[in-house]
Amino acid sequence: MLVMLLCPLSWADEPEAVTSDTEAAAEVPAESEAEAPAESEATSPAETEAEIPEEAPDPLAEREAELNKRADELEALAASLAEREAALVDGEQNFAPRANALAKRIRETDGKNTILVGRETSLAQRETEIMERERALALRETVFAQESQKFTEASSALTGREADLAKREADLAAREGELNAKTAAKDAADALTARESDLVKREAALTEREATSNRLAALEETLTAKQTELAGREEAVAGREEAAEEQEKKLKEAAATVKEHEDKMAEREAEMSARESELERKNQELETNTSALTAREAALVNKEAEASRRTAEAAEMETLIKELPAFDPNSSTEAAMILTYPIPAARRRELIAMQREAYSRYSSNRVTQALEAYTAAYETEPNANYLAAYWAGLSAERLRNRREEALTWANRALEINPDYRPAQDLKRRLETPARTNTQQRRRTTR
Repeated sequence: MLVMLLCPLSWADEPEAVTSDTEAAAEVPAESEAEAPAESEATSPAETEAEIPEEAPDPLAEREAELNKRADELEALAASLAEREAALVDGEQNFAPRANALAKRIRETDGKNTILVGRETSLAQRETEIMERERALALRETVFAQESQKFTEASSALTGREADLAKREADLAAREGELNAKTAAKDAADALTARESDLVKREAALTEREATSNRLAALEETLTAKQTELAGREEAVAGREEAAEEQEKKLKEAAATVKEHEDKMAEREAEMSARESELERKNQELETNTSALTAREAALVNKEAEASRRTAEAAEMETLIKELPAFDPNSSTEAAMILTYPIPAARRRELIAMQREAYSRYSSNRVTQALEAYTAAYETEPNANYLAAYWAGLSAERLRNRREEALTWANRALEINPDYRPAQDLKRRLETPARTNTQQRRRTTR
């Protein structure tokens, strides 16, 4: 408790912070040399045990005096370490901008190095001298590996030092155990030992910070040298690129000359090939013309046969129309009425066949299938086949809950032929029950 109360007073009375890294680095070794004897005296178990006589009349008093002496020494050491810590904190604050600038320069150097490596890779295919750069890069990697090995060794040394400190802590713990067993001042000794361990750790941290600062300074110098070296290499690569471009230009000119001669020879060969192809083409044209004449003659024969067939069909259709009994196209519901449609004869024959097939289904009480067949016939000629629309309406009327659809078909038939009386009657018949039901509902409401 006494040490913890004295430490803030020593820190409050410390001088102003050091304003440069070099002054802080100069003060730290001097203080460490001055405090080394005090630390050795404070941590030597052999001397402490030697000062306690085995047959002393009052060993507790002598031990208390020794502890007080050690407390004074530790207080002085704590004050000195506090001053050193304050100086290092100031040094770290001043060193932070430099470290940031150095990190920025490292990133820039890494970027430039990446660009140069890419350019070296592209030039390696043109000139064999680029291999020297790769060897230089390999040498740099070796140097970096050696530096990494040095850093590893330094880390190992620090690890050994930490082991020594751990051993010292173990010795101090053993001594404290012996003192706790012999004296009644166990709490004070524990507090002093903890403070001493803390001071040792802080001293190790300060030493590590100093080493880091030195390494960063050396790394900054190395990076500056490497940046200069890379700039020189970049200029050399640019010169070699220009020489390679000139050589490539000459090669292109020579290749163009050779290609021109080859093109002339190719043109001559192409002319000869064209002449040969022309002769072959003419022979093929003669053969093709002969085949075409034969095909045309066959086509003419087919056309004459088709014309004769159509003439016969037209004559047969006219004969059928003349032989049909006179009927009114606005009142007939027979399939023969389709012959009066202003459509081609082939389409009329197709509609008659579809009408007969649909009526066969209708007459055999397959009303749903008949409605589908009449619908297909109507869709084949929706601007002329009002007979199929009328029969579709009749089929829908026979089905349950299809009166609206039947009325729609009647209206379609009347849109094609407004004077078609069967469709008019169907529409009137479909609309009448609806009007009657409406009047009955009105009467019931009244």
